[in-house]
Amino acid sequence: MNTLVYVDKQLAVAIAVKLIGLLLGQSERERKGITLNWLIGGSISVDEAKSAVQDLREMLPEDIIYSIYEKIPHKFNNVEDTVRALAMSDENRILPGEVLTLPGQMTFPRVELPSSFDPFEPQDIDVDVFNFHGEKCFASKLVQGGFSLPTYFLESAKQEVVFSNEQPVEVTGIVRWSPPYSPGGAASLNLVIRVVALWLR
Repeated sequence: MNTLVYVDKQLAVAIAVKLIGLLLGQSERERKGITLNWLIGGSISVDEAKSAVQDLREMLPEDIIYSIYEKIPHKFNNVEDTVRALAMSDENRILPGEVLTLPGQMTFPRVELPSSFDPFEPQDIDVDVFNFHGEKCFASKLVQGGFSLPTYFLESAKQEVVFSNEQPVEVTGIVRWSPPYSPGGAASLNLVIRVVALWLR
């Protein structure tokens, strides 16, 4: 599995509820023997079940993503295949709100990156922020093979994600509506990706 760099917990919980439900349960059975009395010497075997339920909202963001990753309905091998799938208009089309994951190379246009990262004195990174579906976000591009898809991160993600600039990544997110644009090639789209998790490959 790739290295998980960033998770938007609020969006991860919403996706997890959609894919696997809010409560995760585990149960285990234990077989116990009970002796009736010392004269008869017989025993009865009884199964005792124990169950534990965990609320997703109390889990670490990383654990939420790990638990839903295998359930993601749309997994793509490259940006071009994703663009073709997002451009479909028949009954198999991908609708806003659906979850997907795909690889590519992450770039951050108009972001001035520090030459290195100092964990003892983290630098503040300046990004252009705008409202996207009611959230303060900044834009990035997922590029590969002449195609580029817009991806949007919450403003609070800037310290973690911008250091993946020009790196091979995997993006997990939901599809959101956008005014039409060209991602490259002959395709035209009106869907973009709101990122819930970023993985370094």
